[in-house]
Amino acid sequence: MLRPKEVCERLGISYTTLREYVKKGLISPVLTPGGKWRFREEDVEKLMGLVRAKKIILYARVSSNTQKDDLERQVKALEEWAKQNNISDYVVITDIGSGLNEDRKGFKKILKLATEKKISKIVVTYPDRLTRFGFNTLKELLKAFGVEVITLNQEDKDPKEELVEDLITIISHFAGKLYGKRSHKYEKVIENARKLLEDP
Repeated sequence: MLRPKEVCERLGISYTTLREYVKKGLISPVLTPGGKWRFREEDVEKLMGLVRAKKIILYARVSSNTQKDDLERQVKALEEWAKQNNISDYVVITDIGSGLNEDRKGFKKILKLATEKKISKIVVTYPDRLTRFGFNTLKELLKAFGVEVITLNQEDKDPKEELVEDLITIISHFAGKLYGKRSHKYEKVIENARKLLEDP
């Protein structure tokens, strides 16, 4: 049987975090006659495996290939955050695509890992890097799977190119429904929309 202090040392967590694990039912203490917590070593080992398996995701996104410099800046800022918080075991996931596009490869990977309860945190530079709309809703849903979403900044000063790509995504979606994505009209609508939006 292990004391709480010994459990915290083995897991590399604080006493507050241990109490949260108990509250969530991840580990159950045994009460001594004096009412103190003790933990079975086998239960601690199981929890150790669970804690170690969970990943911290650093997620960065830009809308187009021309913004790769910004993507690198995001990744650098996220890795600096990890360094400042003494976190070395993390996974960097990046996407190039609109924040309105739900088919982003990296985004879908994050959702899959979250539903499998393999993520503890997702860190982004701004809320709209993760999703353009519905950030708070997504944050609450992820919380239900034990995932904390951390944003380094609250307001992103979007460049014009980012907004253009988002608008093109919206137009593309509805034009595809109206004309079909392989039709000449669809291509013409997207071409004209891009010209209109990109003109100064």
